[in-house]
Amino acid sequence: MVVLKIAADVPQVQKRFERELLAMVANANRHVMPVLDYDSSHSWYAMPYASHSLFETEVPCSIAECVEILEAVAGGLGPLHAQDQVHRDLKPHNILWLDGEEGARWVVADFGIVRNPLGLTTSKLTHAGGLTGSTGWAAPEQYSDAHDATITADVYSLGAIASWLLTGRPPAYGHVTMPLDPRLGAAIRRATRPHAPDRFANLGEFVKAFTKATQPFVGTFEALTQQGEWAEVSAYITGQPGEHTRVIRTLPRTSQSEVNDWAAVDSAGMVDAVSDLLGEVPGLSYRDMDPFLSWCVRVVRALVNANQLESAEHVAAVLFGTTAGVDQFAPSRTILDWLAVLPRRAGEAMERALHSSESWEFFQERARNQFENHTDTELIAKLRQS
Repeated sequence: MVVLKIAADVPQVQKRFERELLAMVANANRHVMPVLDYDSSHSWYAMPYASHSLFETEVPCSIAECVEILEAVAGGLGPLHAQDQVHRDLKPHNILWLDGEEGARWVVADFGIVRNPLGLTTSKLTHAGGLTGSTGWAAPEQYSDAHDATITADVYSLGAIASWLLTGRPPAYGHVTMPLDPRLGAAIRRATRPHAPDRFANLGEFVKAFTKATQPFVGTFEALTQQGEWAEVSAYITGQPGEHTRVIRTLPRTSQSEVNDWAAVDSAGMVDAVSDLLGEVPGLSYRDMDPFLSWCVRVVRALVNANQLESAEHVAAVLFGTTAGVDQFAPSRTILDWLAVLPRRAGEAMERALHSSESWEFFQERARNQFENHTDTELIAKLRQS
C-alpha cells in the first residue's frame, strides 16, 4: 500500500510542492519519508503508507522512547540542515511510523514549507507578518518573518516536541511545559529559548545534551568548572537544586576570564543558573553570602562586555534586589565600584535594573557615603543626588 500525493493546480502550491519533493529526494535517509516515485514535472509523488503519526501515540511516554524519537528526527534532518535548509513545520503530526522492509522506524515527512539556503531561494514563498508553520510548535520568529528562520527554529520545535512527549501537554505560542526532572527541563528550556541565538546551535547538540541529562553526572561540580565544561556547569546548577549551597561556595573561585568563557559558551544557561542561585542567598550565612554576591558582578560584567545588555539587566536586577534585601555592605561596595566605570549604554541598563528591583534608595544611600571621584559616571552622579 502506498500514498500518492498530488499538487493542487495553483501556482504557489505547485512551487511549494516542487520544493518539498526535491528536498525529500536530495536529503533521503533512513529517517526521512522515502519517495518511491515521482514525475518529471514534479506534480505528484508516491510514498509508503505510514501506520500512524507521532501525534497519535500515547503521551507522556518514557524517557527512553523520547530519546529514540529525538535521535530519529535529528538524524533525519541532519543532511537538510547541513545544506542550510530549514524544515519549519516540525511537529508530531509530521513524524510518521513506517514498518516496512527497511525496518520499523520514525521518519520526518511534510517538507512543504522547507526554507532553502539564504541567498539561494529562487521564489520567496513566505512573507513577513504572518505565521509560517504550526501554532505552538513553531519558533517565535516564525510568527513574524519565517523567511529568515535558521535551523535553530527546528531546534525550538524539537524542544517543544520533547516537552509534549514527557508531559503530555502541547505547547502554546512561546511557551512549553517543563518536565519534573530539572536536568531534562534545562535541556528543553535551552532548546526553546525565545531568542534564537540562545538555543542549541543544531539538533545534534540538543539531543546530545538531552541524552546526557538522562545519565548521572560524572565527576564533581568543581571538576566541571576546572575543565571549563560550562554548558554542563549550567545544567548542573539548574538540575541539582540540592547542591546550590555547595555551588555558591565554589563559584567565587572562578576568575573573570572563566566567567567570560562561560558567557561565550552558554550565556542563557548562565543567566538561568545564576538567577536560581541568587534566590538561595537569603538563607545563607554571611560568610557564604558576601563572596558570592560580589562574584555575581563578574557575571553581569561578562554579559555587558558581550553586549548582551538585556540579559545583563535581568541578572543585575536580581543581584541588586537581593543585595539590598540582605543589606550587605561589601557586595554593595563592589557593585558601586563597577557602576562607577560603566559606559553610557550599560549604565542606562543598570539604572533600569536598580529601579525595577526597587533597590535605588539602598544604593543611593551607600553612594552618598562614598568619596566622590572625578571619573564617576552619570549613574553614580544620579545616585548621589538628593
